[in-house]
Amino acid sequence: MRSLQIFKLWGIPFIIHPYWFAILFLFSWSISNQVNLTSGEIYNIKESWLIGFLTSFSLLSTIIFHEVFHTFVSLNQGVKIKKITFYFLGAILQIEKGCQTALGNIKISMVRPLLCFSTALILIFISNPSESNEQIFINIVNRVAILNLFLGFLNLIPIGSLDGGNLLKSIIWYFSGSKNKGRNFLKKLTLLLSILVFLFGIVFIFTFNIYYGLLLTFLGLFGINSSKSENQFFKIENILKLSKVSDLKLKALRKIEFDSNLVALNNIVKNKRSNQDKYLFLTKSGRWDGFIEEKILKSVSVNKWDRTFVGDFKKPITKFANVNSSTELWRAIEKIEKSNKGLLLVLNSADIPVGIIDRNKIGFFVFDKLGLNLPSNLISKFNNKNQYPLGIQLPRIIKLMRKEGEIE
Repeated sequence: MRSLQIFKLWGIPFIIHPYWFAILFLFSWSISNQVNLTSGEIYNIKESWLIGFLTSFSLLSTIIFHEVFHTFVSLNQGVKIKKITFYFLGAILQIEKGCQTALGNIKISMVRPLLCFSTALILIFISNPSESNEQIFINIVNRVAILNLFLGFLNLIPIGSLDGGNLLKSIIWYFSGSKNKGRNFLKKLTLLLSILVFLFGIVFIFTFNIYYGLLLTFLGLFGINSSKSENQFFKIENILKLSKVSDLKLKALRKIEFDSNLVALNNIVKNKRSNQDKYLFLTKSGRWDGFIEEKILKSVSVNKWDRTFVGDFKKPITKFANVNSSTELWRAIEKIEKSNKGLLLVLNSADIPVGIIDRNKIGFFVFDKLGLNLPSNLISKFNNKNQYPLGIQLPRIIKLMRKEGEIE
């Protein structure tokens, strides 16, 4: 089932995720059951389902309305939004660039909670003067008002990526001048509050209301995982920003004299340790004189190998993607992703080649810095693959860092 685009505003598609329809049914069913249990003598089954469905649908309508205003404020504060996807009780924004100021983030974080409270007050005001023959209408309006109040307070909880968390983080950033102070404080507070919310949810399930109990339990688990992810992300971010290419253990350059023939090249190739070693660097009178690729062996007939020389296939060493040893690690990762070889030649301060780095070397360096001691058999398994081990998404992390303004 595909996502449904409900409209497009300011060039941004507003999309409903397919899971929303299943949650709409479950939420409608839950509310209709509550109506049957509490007001079964007033409403029949058909009316209970009508109340359940219209309450759920009206709640989504208010959430969409709030998100339109939230998007407007975000755009005015310099946020670049690619798309917005609704997941029933909220929306996830796919952002290309975040707000770069503390005050702007404060404004953005306040929009949704204030709109939730305003909507709730307006709906309560509308329902009060209604006549008794409009009981279904009153029931729906009151329920939507209560749910908006609930969402307003929920959004103000200073946990992770909720508006309350972003608000607290931005306020600390605004008064301290340090973005990282706000992030560190929020990370610790998120973990503490998430554990408390999770425990309250368990209590609610067995003593008060199972529906709100499950919601609180889910929110607590979400906050705990969010705190752990944020902590890990923060550590990786610091590693990428503070580490240099020179901190890595480089792969030694495979070299061959420029006047060697292809027989000598074939002997070197047969004894190589890794399938990822596809390039050799030429030396001439002790100086680097270019590079060649192993595949040249396939372009020449075997019976001509002894009189064909590697220097005839030389490529300028400047054509090999390179990086200086003093370069920050995150810049090296960006460069390696742009390279069609997936490798970078490392140059020292005198622009002399000193080694090679690839995704594998970078990934295991990050794991080592995180204190993760991986088994040797697992390390050897990835040594022949030019990829980040265990699926660590370092390029994606760098994109998030750039989006948050941590790097330029």
